[in-house]
Amino acid sequence: MRVFHTCRFRLLKQASIGVGLLLAASFSTALVPVSIAPIEANFVLGIDVQGQRLNLYEDCEEGSVTCDGMLLVAPDLQRLWHIKPYDKSIDKSPYSVKFYAAKTKHSLCKDGVTPCGFQGYQFEGNGIKGFIDPIDQKIYAGNEWTLDDSSVTYKENSTYLPLTSQTALINSKYNASDKALNKSYQITRNEVRRLYGERMESDLKQEQIQWIKQRSKDCGANTQHQPRTQAEKVCFIQQNDSRKQAWFLWID
Repeated sequence: MRVFHTCRFRLLKQASIGVGLLLAASFSTALVPVSIAPIEANFVLGIDVQGQRLNLYEDCEEGSVTCDGMLLVAPDLQRLWHIKPYDKSIDKSPYSVKFYAAKTKHSLCKDGVTPCGFQGYQFEGNGIKGFIDPIDQKIYAGNEWTLDDSSVTYKENSTYLPLTSQTALINSKYNASDKALNKSYQITRNEVRRLYGERMESDLKQEQIQWIKQRSKDCGANTQHQPRTQAEKVCFIQQNDSRKQAWFLWID
């Protein structure tokens, strides 16, 4: 597993010809859909974007320089990054999980044929084409037929959190995460009240309410702010973990 520099999450919407040309240059031929089991044995890379998880899988012989048999499993990227044509009416519906054919991309050696330096991963499907740049930890994604596109900074995560299988595992992790978040919130709230008084405790409560609403917006949730699908539960797990790490700001 490659180790990359950690970057902050930041979603950048843009309609630049530069990114469009990058995507166009990355795809000389269309990717062929492949049949790869999205299981842990084939797991290559976990990609986190504001809590949402994208998983990359491969089915290539060990030691291969290139790999055309790859699969990106992710929430609907067209919806996630508002890539046109985008239907806003689906915003309140559960996130659907999509499969995108993928492969490695390399520069060519001097002979113009032999693959040399690894550059990243190409993917396409469901009206989307994109490129994962592991050097800058960015994903470039655009409409398959237009220059409408987005770039997003991601963070690599080696923890395996499947979106389409091992339901019992994710349910267990989600339940544990939910309990741990509630417990840490109560501990932090009591400590803030003890150290700084009821007014500061009230501020913490209001911030927590706003955070819960934002989590639902980022991950998808029902009107009670509960996840409805496995993909949403995975997003909740990661958002909860990040939230617990931020408690120290209130009692530092």
